[in-house]
Amino acid sequence: MANTNQIVVTALKYDKEWTNSDIGVTNPKFRQLVSWLEDTKIRLYKVEEREELRNCSSKTWAATFEKYLEALECPFDVTDNRVLNWLLNHALSLEYSDNASKLNAIEIKDSPGEKRAVTPVDQLFDDVNSSASNRIIGEMASKLNIAAGNLNGVKLLEKIEQVVASQTKSSLANGGTEVKVEDLPLGFSTGDENVDRASLVLRSLYIHDLRKLQTIIDETVVNVQEYTANPKTDAKLGRVGR
Repeated sequence: MANTNQIVVTALKYDKEWTNSDIGVTNPKFRQLVSWLEDTKIRLYKVEEREELRNCSSKTWAATFEKYLEALECPFDVTDNRVLNWLLNHALSLEYSDNASKLNAIEIKDSPGEKRAVTPVDQLFDDVNSSASNRIIGEMASKLNIAAGNLNGVKLLEKIEQVVASQTKSSLANGGTEVKVEDLPLGFSTGDENVDRASLVLRSLYIHDLRKLQTIIDETVVNVQEYTANPKTDAKLGRVGR
């Protein structure tokens, strides 16, 4: 997440010095970044309403920031480091919305005779071999009953991909139904087919998570109803007359 924050800050063209370690409501650089995001990208408040957020040395800045997050309906509070990642992504989505037609019209073309350098995947995603990534990839492999052995990072991901592809082919051969991405509704369009496909996958995963949550809620309601919808009377506690 830290690397992602740095990438988004750069993409938003923040003009001041900022590093991944500059987080937390007491950090002056964090406060400056938040104020800049509101002034230039998010613009939730009217200009005259942003003074308290701009006053980065104020003793009440944390309380001001907390009210700001509530107004944005941010799911994280001021003590959660994930709040910056949420703010940056929110700002990035607004930036895209403001310039969607312009950004979608951009075509990347290679110069004649120029060859693009192929960047190894472990350089593109330099955190893929981190301990956190290896733990998550290991959990995936464990759930698929894949022996990791000495593999980790990209190599283990490649093995997981091979196993999933093999299981999918086996399921189809046994009468399973193939789900085609193009047959699923996205609900919007970015103008780029590849971005749309990636968005559809993320949306499908989100819906899958919502269905799991709904199942848990339904089970909880059923368990509660076992106690409320079928009350039992203890006749020993009753009295007749005075």
